[in-house]
Amino acid sequence: MIESIKGVTMLEFLLIFLICPVIVVVTSIVGFILIKKWFVMPLLTLIVFTALTFTVFNKSFFIWVVIFTILSVSVSFITKSIKGGN
Repeated sequence: MIESIKGVTMLEFLLIFLICPVIVVVTSIVGFILIKKWFVMPLLTLIVFTALTFTVFNKSFFIWVVIFTILSVSVSFITKSIKGGN
């Protein structure tokens, strides 16, 4: 059985701290390379994670939506500066 700390399982910790950030970083890099617009992937990240907040998670997950969106913006700008996009 998976241990829980204050009602949060280890699987949820892995999802929030490892799986979702890796997905956001990879999709932001690939999305920028394919679309060549820095704002598309952060906007898509915001929309997808907001939908997940109200369908899969609860409203307390919304802070992570903001954090993942900021991460996506950062990765998009870093990729833009490396790739020399417009």
